[in-house]
Amino acid sequence: MAEDVVRLMDHLGVARAHVVGYSLGGMIAMRVLTDHPDRVLSGTLAGMGLFREGSPLQEFWGRIPARPGGRTAAACMRAVGALAVTEDAVRAIRAPVEVIVGDRDPVRRLYVTPLAVVRPDWRIVELEDAGHLNAIMKPAFRSEIRGWLDRQAGDRPRSP
Repeated sequence: MAEDVVRLMDHLGVARAHVVGYSLGGMIAMRVLTDHPDRVLSGTLAGMGLFREGSPLQEFWGRIPARPGGRTAAACMRAVGALAVTEDAVRAIRAPVEVIVGDRDPVRRLYVTPLAVVRPDWRIVELEDAGHLNAIMKPAFRSEIRGWLDRQAGDRPRSP
């Protein structure tokens, strides 16, 4: 899926971008950061953190009922499993990264806390009174991303 992002950037003629992803999109953004560092100006991972092989999320996908033939769960597992990263790959990321998570989101404990150990230099923002499904709806979520992108852009003019 990260390769799809890079192919879209190529198609649009975008050499480098600020990559933002939420939940599964955050996992994809992390893979763009690790696999294509030359294409990234900065990253925002929201509702996701350090997703490693054998994580609770993979176990969750394994419990999804399969359609006849059992292909659905297996296909989901392969797609999600392909997004797992190593701690070494995360340590090698040079782009500035911000992580946004709700204070009531189980992702915080499962994925963001371990990520903060691996990358204590990354900015971690906890949104008050926010879970996994509603954090993206909070005004603070939007203002945090806008502020982060403005700080990353510095003096460069911003498109409308």
